[in-house]
Parts: sequence; C-alpha cells; structure tokens
Amino acid sequence: MKCYLLIVLVFISGVVVAQDSTNIKIETPKIVSKLPLGKIYNSDEVQIKFVDVLTDSRCPKDVTCVWAGEVVILVDILQDDILIEQKKIVFQPGKSINAELMLLFSSKNLKITAYSVLPNPSSKGKIKKEDYYLQLDIEN
Repeated sequence: MKCYLLIVLVFISGVVVAQDSTNIKIETPKIVSKLPLGKIYNSDEVQIKFVDVLTDSRCPKDVTCVWAGEVVILVDILQDDILIEQKKIVFQPGKSINAELMLLFSSKNLKITAYSVLPNPSSKGKIKKEDYYLQLDIEN
C-alpha cells in the first residue's frame, strides 16, 4: 500500500512541476464591420464610402506564388455628406501594416481603421467587383 501511495505522490508531483507558470497574455479578437463595395458606413461624426478596387494582384489562396501581390482600394471620407478626403489604401498580404496609413478617421470618441479587403482571390475564377468588401476596425 505504501508503495502505491509513493508512486501516486511521485506522479502527482511530476505533474505539478510540469505546469507552466508563465503568464500568457491573450489578445482579445478584433470585431470588424463589413463594408461592401459602393456602400457607406455612417456614424454620428463621419461617413466612410468604399468607392473602388483599383487593382488586385494578390496571389490566389490555392496557388504558390513568388510575390504575395497587393490590393489597392479607394475610400471616401465624408462629413455631413461633404467629401473631406479621398484615400488610396494598399494592402500587402504578409507584410506588417503601418497603422497610421490604415487610419481613416480619428476623434476623441471614435477611431476607424481599414483592417482588410476580402474575399481573397482563388484560381477558380475572377472576383466580381460587387463581391468585394472592406473590413473596418471601429473603436468607440
């Protein structure tokens, strides 16, 4: 009986020692808003319009490419239905994105950032213009 108790205690102590005590910071997932091509996102302070996809040379997801490509879009920023800025935004898959370049609008109460453009290309066919949408990261 003492032998079994000793084996159980050794096993439990091994399990306790094997536990990782490192604090791991878990990042909360981003919740993004979907803005289809040609549509407008409205807030109290600003309107964001996804105007056009100028070029999309991204590598299809089911193909291996030498260059990842890029997608270039055009976005209008309006206040009270008056155009205040037109931005050309370049998304390059696999490259770190400068948050300042993706910032569309910022105030005390609101921050709107371009997050990504979807869908990703596929070798099975070309994406129709009306299928594109811009993902916006909106922080209140």
